[in-house]
Amino acid sequence: MKIFVDIDDTICFYEDGLNKFSNKRDYKNAQPNLANIKKINTLYNNNEITYWTARGSVTGLDWYKLTKSQLKEWGCKYHKLSVGEKPAYDLLICDKTKRIEEIKE
Repeated sequence: MKIFVDIDDTICFYEDGLNKFSNKRDYKNAQPNLANIKKINTLYNNNEITYWTARGSVTGLDWYKLTKSQLKEWGCKYHKLSVGEKPAYDLLICDKTKRIEEIKE
């Protein structure tokens, strides 16, 4: 199974209190959500995990290197990383989506 996982407000959060729909994030200050990372890591062996983020899709800034470094530091297991290719949106409606809270460890 191919699984695409969002990064911001899924496997990391921001202590600065910014609204999760704000595009003015300081990605360097993202804090890992280790419980959610653990959930995704349990899916790694039997699935293809792609971390998929809109970081830079609006601003045009390249956040790939920082994002890859963060995933390594946080112990994330994955097969592919896509940075800035995900469209920026406020709501995704899809028959195949799940919230991180729905994934069992």
